[in-house]
Amino acid sequence: MIDYSIYLVTDPLLGGGPEKVTGIVERALAGGVSVVQLRDKDASHEEFLARARELKTITDAHGVPLFINDRVDIAIELGLHLHIGQGDMAYIDARRALPEHLLLGLTIENRQQLADCITECTTTGVKVPDVVGLGPVRATETKPDAPAAVGIAGIAELAPIAAEHGMASVAIGGVGQHNAAELARTATDGLCVVSAIIAAADPAAAAADLKQTWEQHRAPMNQPTAPSCPRVLSIAGTDPSGGAGMQADLKSITAAGGYGMSVVTSLVAQNTTGVQSFHTPPLRFLDEQLASVFGDVEVDALKIGMLGSAATAATVSRWLREQPHGPVVLDPVMIATSGDRLLEEDAEAAIRSLAAEVDVVTPNIPELAVLVDQPEAADLSAAIEQASGFAAATNTVVIVKGGHLRGPAADNAVVRPDGSVHHVLNSRVDTDNSHGTGCSLSSALATRLAAGESVEQALEWSTTWLNEALRAADALQVGTGNGPVDHSHLARRLAQAGDPIPWAHLQAPPLSGRDAHHLVAAATTPSPAPEIEPAGPFTRALWEASGDIIADINSSNFIRRLGDGSLAQLEFATYLNQDAHYLREYSRALALLAAKAPAAAAQVAWAQSAAGCLVVEAELHRTYLGGRALQAPSPVTTGYTDFLLARAATDDYVVGAAAVLPCYWLYAEVGLLLAAQNHEDHPYTEWLGTYSGEAFLAGTRAAIQRVEHALEAAGPEQRLKAARAFLSASVHEREFFDQASRMNRS
Repeated sequence: MIDYSIYLVTDPLLGGGPEKVTGIVERALAGGVSVVQLRDKDASHEEFLARARELKTITDAHGVPLFINDRVDIAIELGLHLHIGQGDMAYIDARRALPEHLLLGLTIENRQQLADCITECTTTGVKVPDVVGLGPVRATETKPDAPAAVGIAGIAELAPIAAEHGMASVAIGGVGQHNAAELARTATDGLCVVSAIIAAADPAAAAADLKQTWEQHRAPMNQPTAPSCPRVLSIAGTDPSGGAGMQADLKSITAAGGYGMSVVTSLVAQNTTGVQSFHTPPLRFLDEQLASVFGDVEVDALKIGMLGSAATAATVSRWLREQPHGPVVLDPVMIATSGDRLLEEDAEAAIRSLAAEVDVVTPNIPELAVLVDQPEAADLSAAIEQASGFAAATNTVVIVKGGHLRGPAADNAVVRPDGSVHHVLNSRVDTDNSHGTGCSLSSALATRLAAGESVEQALEWSTTWLNEALRAADALQVGTGNGPVDHSHLARRLAQAGDPIPWAHLQAPPLSGRDAHHLVAAATTPSPAPEIEPAGPFTRALWEASGDIIADINSSNFIRRLGDGSLAQLEFATYLNQDAHYLREYSRALALLAAKAPAAAAQVAWAQSAAGCLVVEAELHRTYLGGRALQAPSPVTTGYTDFLLARAATDDYVVGAAAVLPCYWLYAEVGLLLAAQNHEDHPYTEWLGTYSGEAFLAGTRAAIQRVEHALEAAGPEQRLKAARAFLSASVHEREFFDQASRMNRS
């Protein structure tokens, strides 16, 4: 297995002339260079051939592989590995020309090129590159016509994709000691350097320093490259009311799964009604704070917020250049949600310059307008156009945030320097309590990047989390103005989901069960009027006892976002995977129930439903899942199906019948609720029509009728057990719906 950790590319001009390259390489090999590529664009065929032979003697002596840049004929003649760029010969042609035992590397400048390469290789049956050079990380003088830089975040995103398809990767373009530690924490296999070694006064020492940094910060083999709890530093101003600034950053970092640290740039007197004043401490104190953190703690990511002045921005910029750290997210705090200006006008240029040094910038619509010196965008398309120009000019990823726009959608977008755009669907929340949303989103984003997610994945998570925090904001009742979001709502929801206390209906004292009025107590929350009516007094009692559960389902994060179309594809796919497992086991429960049914008509009906589940499961697997292998069943799915199988197999018929009914009834009610929100442009329009169709509704009415008859014929004790089984299954339904929104996707 080749060690790509320190991959040296030669440059005769930087080395002082072609005749000096061999000596530089030999000293660099002594310092720890593990791969060498000979690049000399100006040499003739004969000159290049002679230099390649000379260099091959040295690399062979050190047991280090030698790649030839572009000259496929020389690579074939000398039996050397080859590396080509996007402007050289076509990859497929090069791979077919090169003997199979020789390695072939390819420069990849963006995500689309990597995807196209994988697709082309798959289509033609040609082997993918052995190694890809990902970049440029930064703009570099060795290639003045280089494409837009991808940044550390781009390397973190592309390297795992390459590895997944069997390709090693090295980071190229602007790589050196200043960013070696950050790159080592990504999934890339090495550092591809030119000037950092070729132009160094001591090539051996330069190579040794890079090797040491790489090994010191490289995650152990077979271990996650990202820390289990990312250490994220917030550099920002304060908010004594707790909703924005540093205080919001720390809450958001914790909510996103990180450990928050903070360095204060400005002391701000503000609350939910606005900013009253702010004070900037001496820069010496800012330096001391930064020295305290960087001198003791490894920083996996940074979020930069309010800077206030050009001098503060310059100080932070200097620390970024001099200290190892993870991805940097800049929230260019210029204008507060309240409209108050938080940045001195002479500092705007400094913020624009700083934007070119970070990985991601997250302006709101007014701030984006200031950055590009244009009027505020009126819609998302115009904002994306502004962001595209800024991203290309600064080689920085820009997050476009739709919160300041109008309309029912508040979508966000990732805009990359190469012009690619990734939309993140997001429904608008009708609330005045949005204080600190910009601080919160950028801090959560930085934390998820530090955990190893791509910018797109990080924005998906952060958008969903913040949307939930906004929906819960009104209940906080903090302040008299524009209040804060509820940063910890997700954490409390997940904690409640894991609460081991028995469900309320299992703790309630049992009634007599002698009739429908004494079957089960009504719920605290009144049940909504059902779209599908009960078949009699017993099933009406079951419905009236389900009000709390129904309310939880209808207001759940999953159902709400499925209805408005903002549900992430990953969550929908997870739900469908689990639904396929569920239907398979549910069919078995219905088949067991058919065998127990006292009447032939009920036997046939349950058996037909069992067969229908298998048909639906097969269609689900064929269409929505595309025939892909299923994930393993989750604990939630297993708990639900095991419960149903146990009730159908070991309990009386009426208990099993009551247990399987919520899957009919609640599913149909939810289906009709969602159908009211369906439209032809809905991302899940076909699926929303499945469970609101007349065939499923008719089957539901028939199942309710069978349960009503079973309860009429049962004795008091059987009825009570059946009622508990119905309510337990209803809670399982709630948990089944909600499970996809509980994923920790880092």
